[in-house]
Amino acid sequence: MNNSRFSNDIVINSKGLITYIMSDSFRIHYNHGLNKALELCEMYSLELQIVLFRVKEENERNNLFFTKGISGYQGFLSKFTNNVYYFEETTDFFYKVLKKSTTVIKDKAYLKEHLALQEKIQHFLDAENIIMTLVESNVVVPITYASNKEEYSARTIRPKIMSKINEFDDIIDFRGPTFLYEQKAKELLRYFIETNLNKYDQRSDPSKSLTSELSPYLKYGFISPLEIYKEVNLQTNPNKDSFIEELVVRRELAYNFIYYNKKYYDFDYMTYEWAYRTMENHSLDTREYIYTLKDYIAHNTHDIYFNTAMKEMIYLGKMHGYMRMYWAKKIIEWSPNYHFAFETITYLNNYYFLDGNTPNGFNGIAWCFGKHDRAWAERLIFGKIRYMNAAGLKRKFDIDKYVSKIDILTKNK
Repeated sequence: MNNSRFSNDIVINSKGLITYIMSDSFRIHYNHGLNKALELCEMYSLELQIVLFRVKEENERNNLFFTKGISGYQGFLSKFTNNVYYFEETTDFFYKVLKKSTTVIKDKAYLKEHLALQEKIQHFLDAENIIMTLVESNVVVPITYASNKEEYSARTIRPKIMSKINEFDDIIDFRGPTFLYEQKAKELLRYFIETNLNKYDQRSDPSKSLTSELSPYLKYGFISPLEIYKEVNLQTNPNKDSFIEELVVRRELAYNFIYYNKKYYDFDYMTYEWAYRTMENHSLDTREYIYTLKDYIAHNTHDIYFNTAMKEMIYLGKMHGYMRMYWAKKIIEWSPNYHFAFETITYLNNYYFLDGNTPNGFNGIAWCFGKHDRAWAERLIFGKIRYMNAAGLKRKFDIDKYVSKIDILTKNK
């Protein structure tokens, strides 16, 4: 296993339990943290304890998705240990469990709130003289190993990641149990490879369902990006390169952004100087329509395609990738100012999407304000930021078929 995945060398200097905090990689297979913990237990004849930790989200649908995904976790993990715990907050009992450790391995955090929790745990363990090691199991190439700075675009990070990717096919997986949604993710992957990979070049069409549908499973770590990469890379289909571009290069560009830009969530720091200048130059442009958050949630705008995308988001917890770009661009166009638009998009993204509040999500929002993009021809409201309109949807796709599809899927919601 490549040691670059781990934040430090693991030293066992006392008796106690090997503790693995499963906070982002909620799976058994292709889990570098679990594998390392089991390896250490065997090497030092020590006992393992597994601590599942996840803070609840605001949207109960997301919480139900997650809890269903790990249902029966104690039984699945009993193959490795009977010392299995689940926490949603740092209670006294949580710290009592950690205090039994000789060393702690934890899934690496990236988002602001997850980092705050990680620092809190680190502070406690430091006081107890217990070393914690962080493991990057949810990217193919560890962030700092791929690049030592915030990258400008996919073009700049692509060669850095792809030149190192073979170094990180670094885990010998084992046969054994899987969490409920870990198994479902594997089935979705197999279905995608067998049915839709050969049509993946048509994935931008909202009227067709040709994507992998794996993003919510990646969010909760129900499946490893390394496992997906390995399975897809085995295929001879020429579309595999496009899929790997999205899975590895674009996704890990988002992790690079979140890691190196500590204020990724702040409107004033998330994009480029040229984008802020062009927004300032067009801040007083007349907006033909101004809508509120309530209008969006009620899918009450003049734009049927936007309203349909909102239905898909609110009722199904997802939105086709091309429509996500269109949806966010329209909110920019219909907001009284750019900061308001950013906050609105961020709230809706993080609350309603099953795969919301992720590096990909924040990166996608920033992209709509020029991040990882180039300057375009000047126009009202958007200035040099990329613009999208309904005419483009009609020109490229059978967009009314998308409307009909979502109407049927949300009819009884």
